[in-house]
Amino acid sequence: MIVKDGGVILLPLPRLALVIAGNFSADEENADPGILLGYLPEELARCCEIKEWSCQPSTHYSMPMTLAMEEMFESLIAEGYTGIITVCGSGVMEEMAYLVNLLWQHPEPVIFANLMVQGRAGLKEGLVNLHCSVLAALSPEARDKGVLLCSSGELFGADDVTLVDPGSPDSAFQSLEKGSVGKMLNGEIKFFSEPKRPPFLARRPKDLPYVEIMWASLGGGESLLSLLASNRELGGLVLAGFGAGNVPPSWVPPIRNILRRRIPVAITSRCFQCHVHKTNDFEGSFEKLTEMGVMSGGKLNPFKARIRLSLGISAGLTDSGLSLYMLNQPVCDDINTLYK
Repeated sequence: MIVKDGGVILLPLPRLALVIAGNFSADEENADPGILLGYLPEELARCCEIKEWSCQPSTHYSMPMTLAMEEMFESLIAEGYTGIITVCGSGVMEEMAYLVNLLWQHPEPVIFANLMVQGRAGLKEGLVNLHCSVLAALSPEARDKGVLLCSSGELFGADDVTLVDPGSPDSAFQSLEKGSVGKMLNGEIKFFSEPKRPPFLARRPKDLPYVEIMWASLGGGESLLSLLASNRELGGLVLAGFGAGNVPPSWVPPIRNILRRRIPVAITSRCFQCHVHKTNDFEGSFEKLTEMGVMSGGKLNPFKARIRLSLGISAGLTDSGLSLYMLNQPVCDDINTLYK
């Protein structure tokens, strides 16, 4: 509401939701979320309202829980909040932010703030990230940028940010390909690039399937993969292959068995920065796997591929629709070739 104070029109304060979505402090004396507002300048603290959603360690989360968290964010926007700042543990923050970003179509920003610097809140670096996140959420330039992650006083797009060193105050999270999209300079937020927004699903995911990751290692994995092939609950599988997307030849029979059950399988690379692609034509190679019906995960790392595959299956994408979605291609039209 706009009120008059001595003839001066006062505009309503922006409403930011400071969501506690996981543990943010290893220090029990500083575990009360209310202390966070005391770390902010008064004019910023007045804009924030704490929403205690979950104080359990974020390593106890699952994809269905993160989906429920995103739905809670949707309800906050419907209530009139102009931005959301999420505080949780840093261990799975990359995955949580990525999942929310795949579904977030609102212009209002969602910012995951890394307060777990050196394993506790209250340190200078963690408070800088809180301050930076609030300033960014208040900035008009943050609109339509999707989900951001704030660490080391910098803002990263959720599409490609990666946890590199959780113990580092300077480089806990990095985006090695694109770099940060903004940072706090002299107490102000400066944006200098646009994060890439994902293609959005035409249908809302509901019951997420059980999707697993199988990591390639020197001569290993065959027994575990055989167990997965016989698991009746398996709904999807991501292969974290060697190099450009190759797996041991002993993996091929159980992979065939999984594909015969019409379970989607995607191939990615276990390497930190790699794009799966054709190299050689041998048993277990990327080319042979795709000929069998395994989908390419493109540039996705195994963690992000697992999230994308799970959401796509839940939304009812066909095999061709899933193949496009894994490669970040449009799937916004609810047509027979894309959706079942």
